[in-house]
Amino acid sequence: MKGKVGLAPMAGVTNYSFRKICFNFGAEFAYTEMISSESVVRNISINEKYFPKDGEKKKVGIQIFGSDPFVMAEAAKKLENYGSWIDINAGCPVRKVIKKGAGSALLKDLKKLKNIIESVKQAVSCSVSVKVRLGFEKDDFERIYDTVVESGADMIAVHGRTAKQMYSGKVIWKIKNKGYIPLYINGDINSLEEAKVAMDLSGATGVLIGRASIGNPWVFSNKIPSLKEKLRVILEHFDLLEKEVGNRAVVEFRKFIAGYTKGLKGAREFRSKIMKIEDSEKLKHYFLDYFLSLYSS
Repeated sequence: MKGKVGLAPMAGVTNYSFRKICFNFGAEFAYTEMISSESVVRNISINEKYFPKDGEKKKVGIQIFGSDPFVMAEAAKKLENYGSWIDINAGCPVRKVIKKGAGSALLKDLKKLKNIIESVKQAVSCSVSVKVRLGFEKDDFERIYDTVVESGADMIAVHGRTAKQMYSGKVIWKIKNKGYIPLYINGDINSLEEAKVAMDLSGATGVLIGRASIGNPWVFSNKIPSLKEKLRVILEHFDLLEKEVGNRAVVEFRKFIAGYTKGLKGAREFRSKIMKIEDSEKLKHYFLDYFLSLYSS
């Protein structure tokens, strides 16, 4: 994980096509979507769609989740040569992940988290990072940090909220960072100016930008795109996604449309129309017509 500004892991978002677009605009490293360790151990081939592609492997970490130290270690061993490093998800606040004892549920059982990190470290020769939150229900970051460091992890990334907060409430960037290992701060970082503030407050090595990048890869370069540039990137992103997921691209692309059209004239009406489209050619024509109308207005 080389660099100061990376693309945060997001389920259903940080696939190959989106990573490529973000790399084009300055993201220095990224993660895969989170991959189930149990699924990898049972049948690694069904997870190939998540793996980094040639050309990006040196700057993409593979994120795994699970609650069994042995299974996590076995999955890490199978995956280590597919990416640059292994990341352990101990921060996902989604209920179905927590019910399995994985994600941020591990923050309630630091002994288990320590066991998982140690098991993964022993199983692989690559670097191991851990993605956490401040705590599960309350801020317990100092103990979490100490656990991660004592377990031998090479890097820690923290989203400045508790798991209970999900994505609501004020994010905290000013945390106690003892500086033993590289630390990356995450949560509500919407520009490179805010990235600098978050780094100054936390003493972090760098930042991870997540939701602010969805439909706005320019966040990594602080560039304000022209309409022409925006349309070009939208079409490039869609074409990449279509090559990656085929017919599902039209539906998958919907999660990016709000970001790409934010602040544009008539965006709400345009989104209500385009969200119903199920044909790729029609979707591209709608975008072309919409941007042509913006040029002439």
